[in-house]
Amino acid sequence: MKKQLTLLFLLWSLFNLSAQNYYMASPEGFGAQTTGGGNATPVTVTSYDDLLAKIKSNNPEVILVSGTITIPSGKPIQQVVTNKSIIGLPGAKLVNENQSNPGAGILYLKTGSNNVIIRNLVFVGPGSYDIDGQDNLTADCTNLWVDHCEFQDGQDGNFDNKGKADNVTVSWCKFTYLKAPKSGGSGAADDHSFSNLIGSGKNDFPADGHYSITFKNCYWADGCKQRMPRARNAEIHILNCYYNTSESGSVAIGLGGGAKNSTCYVEGTDFAKVEKVFKEYISTDGGTVGIAFDHCRKGSMDFGTTVSKPTYNYTSIPLEKVEEYVTNKSYGAGATLQVSSTGVIASSFAKKS
Repeated sequence: MKKQLTLLFLLWSLFNLSAQNYYMASPEGFGAQTTGGGNATPVTVTSYDDLLAKIKSNNPEVILVSGTITIPSGKPIQQVVTNKSIIGLPGAKLVNENQSNPGAGILYLKTGSNNVIIRNLVFVGPGSYDIDGQDNLTADCTNLWVDHCEFQDGQDGNFDNKGKADNVTVSWCKFTYLKAPKSGGSGAADDHSFSNLIGSGKNDFPADGHYSITFKNCYWADGCKQRMPRARNAEIHILNCYYNTSESGSVAIGLGGGAKNSTCYVEGTDFAKVEKVFKEYISTDGGTVGIAFDHCRKGSMDFGTTVSKPTYNYTSIPLEKVEEYVTNKSYGAGATLQVSSTGVIASSFAKKS
């Protein structure tokens, strides 16, 4: 009887976790209208040339990335990308460890990009080095969903949104720096482990004036120092995210007003280990900022103007479960989706060995 009860409890636990949106058939949040390549027949790529050709295609594509694809030195993929789903098969990586400028960077969705899904990929960069270089992923893209990806060691940053980027959801992604930062660059920082920038300057903003971005179930892990995220001209929703970095002087959320002002609604988020939860940059960016912390661990007091809760529909998990779910190596943040060779993504998980 005891064994039966234990089995029932385990089955209930698995069902409950699956119900807590480890797998999402479609994005929630500001990027909810993103459909990517839709029902296009999946095609598998194993080389840089094949990946580039499919990304450049004028047709909707579902691109399955297999194995490790190394970006040739000085040849990051920089394209206008439309109607594409780029999905990693288990273990898939995109790697560029060149630390020069130009030379670094993996993927840049250039101005005019629209309706792009990126899932289950590990992006591996060269380590932070402040020479105004390239990010692992740079998005100047409307209607973007980045889900279950891991970003390691971006040179200038891990994943930035700028230009006309808008209506973006970033879900179940992990950001980390595993390599020691390189000092002595042309910039001001010897440790430029700055993960996620939104807006490259106070006069950088999309067509409607605000970068509308949802971060859901994301994990800023060890090595991240700042920009988790750092934003201007933005409306941001940070939901059920987890922060745990041992970096000295670490700052989680940085917010400047810019030309159009900024707001950030932080909900059910666990700031387990970070020196400073929030920093405002009005003195350099101008404008006004508003930030609200709703049922967060170690969250600051509300700051600035009143910030309303997002009006779109979304699911959430209890604050006390955020660490357990988001950091789990089998089903948590990062490239943990189980994808078949035909591109079918499992809606539940099996524990990895």
